[in-house]
Amino acid sequence: MRKEQQKNYFKFYKQRFSTLFAPGLKIWSNGIPTKIDLYQSCANFCKYCYAKEMRDMTLKRNGILQNPLVARLIDMKAFVNYVNKAMKGEKTSMPFIAWALRNKYFMEAGTTGETFQEADYDYHLTDTYFNMMSELGIPIFVNTKMNLLCRDDKYVQLLVNHKAPVLLQPTFTTVDDNVAKVYEPLSPRPSERLRVCKYLNTFPHIKCASYISPFMPSITDANTEDFIGQMLDAGIVGAHLRDFYIQGPIFKSTFWKNYLKENADKLEPFPGGYHVKAQVRLDWMEKAQTIAQKRDKQFVIVGMKTKFFDLDTHYGKLVYDILPKPFQDGIVDFTAIPILRTIKRSKEPQLLLWQYLGYQKGQVNVPEYIRSNEGDINNLMDTTCNCNKSEVEIELEGYDWMVSGLWNGFQETPSGFISEVEGIYPVKENGSYMKDSDGNYIYAFLPQDKTHYLQSDSTDLFKVDAKKMKNPYVDYVDAKGFSKPNRSVLGVSDKFLKNYTVEV
Repeated sequence: MRKEQQKNYFKFYKQRFSTLFAPGLKIWSNGIPTKIDLYQSCANFCKYCYAKEMRDMTLKRNGILQNPLVARLIDMKAFVNYVNKAMKGEKTSMPFIAWALRNKYFMEAGTTGETFQEADYDYHLTDTYFNMMSELGIPIFVNTKMNLLCRDDKYVQLLVNHKAPVLLQPTFTTVDDNVAKVYEPLSPRPSERLRVCKYLNTFPHIKCASYISPFMPSITDANTEDFIGQMLDAGIVGAHLRDFYIQGPIFKSTFWKNYLKENADKLEPFPGGYHVKAQVRLDWMEKAQTIAQKRDKQFVIVGMKTKFFDLDTHYGKLVYDILPKPFQDGIVDFTAIPILRTIKRSKEPQLLLWQYLGYQKGQVNVPEYIRSNEGDINNLMDTTCNCNKSEVEIELEGYDWMVSGLWNGFQETPSGFISEVEGIYPVKENGSYMKDSDGNYIYAFLPQDKTHYLQSDSTDLFKVDAKKMKNPYVDYVDAKGFSKPNRSVLGVSDKFLKNYTVEV
């Protein structure tokens, strides 16, 4: 498809403000508080696209059937008006997002639609957005296939002239142009993306990190030496690996049935489809990182989500510890990373208490308050995906929201982010979940060789695999003898590692 055909692909357009500009989905692990999708549609039509399924989640909730001929855009006028009010400190319906803007934290773009797509020649959202954010000094994080960055210098200059840090995360499923032509027929070839990355990396306020998305067995790992070598040649500073979720109607074709058959030993079923086995990803990550660190000791691949204790404990998008201070300033003060790093220092069972591991009030920058459905999306952000609206409309004081999201959850049982990290379990005493004197749940960390401490609501006494146990927990009779890890200063002094070195 020629550029002119791509440009005019969409026949209609619809504008929205809510859900396209919303709290960040993975703030506890990424440290990025907001996300914006200038476009919630895309004409790249990559064969493996998972964004369509993500878009369906929010569109179907509003009774909308996705139409590929409709360009779904943010209402730029509403966005500009909101940002102006937020920066002036005026009261808005989205106080958390306003707080993030005023504090000049990173805003992530391109989560469900290509930011630099050819449709921007008609709708002019991307250039308007970058020019505005540049004048305000807002740092930008972009997930992208780099369409217009590879095809129009005007868009390259938007990044070059940006007055704040830019983290660009271009997608690379393969670096083989011929293979990419099969799976990403309308996107720029990998060689084009790498060429532009190499140029952009010459500017100190721009860093490029590879988005290995999705990791496709037999495609991404076909020649790991070449894959990683080309990343390093382009000056790419690290990588984020994303699983391959094979679900939805697009995977019912003969093409994908053959792929499933050919890669059956590397895939496993999950409700609704298939994905890559965790061990397959872990094995490849170790191989790829070993190759990378022969040339760059700081190059790290992240993205295993709750596998914090199998790997070095990093942020979910990138290892910010290696980046200059202006980039680090764009990450929020409160994440789970310092907590998890403290726990990881010991390989013994540990009793986890917020008062020793969490953040003290007044020691971190938190919003004054938040609303549960900012951006018409769930801002409670505990362990579940916040693509849907919260069932309650409430306002929460910012510190209480942070403690709940990170630690306690918003349910009747322990359900904060920490509860979903592999190896961490709630503690019970006399059959009830334990809380400390401030009303915060108590957890225990168990290394893989200490899971004999686990108990379960299941009546099957032979179920010792935590993944198969029903509501696994640790009894306080055992846990009270565990060590209690302690962060020495419960503020921001350990937000990033000093004198960072990679664990191999």
